[in-house]
Amino acid sequence: MATIFDVAKEAGVSKSTVSRVVNNDECVKKETRDAVNAAIKKLNYSPSFMAQAIRTRKTHTIAFMIPEYSNIYYAEMFRGVEDIALEHGYMVLVCNTQRHALSEVEYVQELLKRSIDGIIYNTYRINDEMAEYLRLVEQKIPVVYTNKPILKDRNVPHVYTDGLPGTQNAVRYLHKKGKRKIGYVLDSEEINVITERFYGYLQGLEECGLPRNEDWIYRIHRGNEPNYIDQGRDAAKYYVSLHDRPDAILTAIDMLGIGCVRGFHEAGIKMPEEMSVIGFDNIFLSSLIEPPLTTIGQPIREMGQAAAKMLISMVEGKECRKSVIFQGDLIIRGTA
Repeated sequence: MATIFDVAKEAGVSKSTVSRVVNNDECVKKETRDAVNAAIKKLNYSPSFMAQAIRTRKTHTIAFMIPEYSNIYYAEMFRGVEDIALEHGYMVLVCNTQRHALSEVEYVQELLKRSIDGIIYNTYRINDEMAEYLRLVEQKIPVVYTNKPILKDRNVPHVYTDGLPGTQNAVRYLHKKGKRKIGYVLDSEEINVITERFYGYLQGLEECGLPRNEDWIYRIHRGNEPNYIDQGRDAAKYYVSLHDRPDAILTAIDMLGIGCVRGFHEAGIKMPEEMSVIGFDNIFLSSLIEPPLTTIGQPIREMGQAAAKMLISMVEGKECRKSVIFQGDLIIRGTA
């Protein structure tokens, strides 16, 4: 197995120069870098990240913390994170906290013990105690949040999609299509981004002069491992049972929308003639169901890439944007 000394000898440089090339030191001349990389390729040299960690105090490992595995959205975002991480020589640890603040604290403590370089933090809510804990963590390692800033007393690095205007626009679209009784399948109101989407729905109703009927707002009940498709199906059954039911619904996330489509189909409700359904996210499954789900799309993989670029730049002490906000686009398919 080739060593760093073998690479240095082959390239005709010092060991420290090889180390600088491996660590992406931009001060190394191009011809020197090319010679070292050629030697690395020829000798099939693989640097010891353990040795690098001891020397640089960097492990080239970042954490991607998510609140649950059941939402495909996080799997798609992870692909974007990994795109950038692998490109820059970083590995990604995926940590499922199951939406408990205690689990999040425990996970972060274990990550700090392992000298993690930074964290991409997906969260639904942060209480005051967790906010204070994260403040202390940020003094040790960079943290990027994939949510609207929820720590209002300070400007934290963040990447998210603004769901309010996108949802408001979806209500306008339904109104133009002749829909007058629009409902909403609401995920937990404690979730910051979900609350913004719900506000967009309410503002859309007000703008279009449409009624807000509490019977048309279905609130799902979360468990530790929610089954969103089944919960969406239950929502559809609820709407079918109403004497005065809506003629269109929006859902907080696509997986709820997919469940609704399934439930309406089983009940013999024609979409979009009798019932329109619009989701939010544009996960890959939304285009595979029948009829395919109309949705408010957010660039999930691109969001993961943006978060990873931001975090790695912070880890490496480089200048970067600390705020990336995307807009949701209405994607018309078969359910609306």
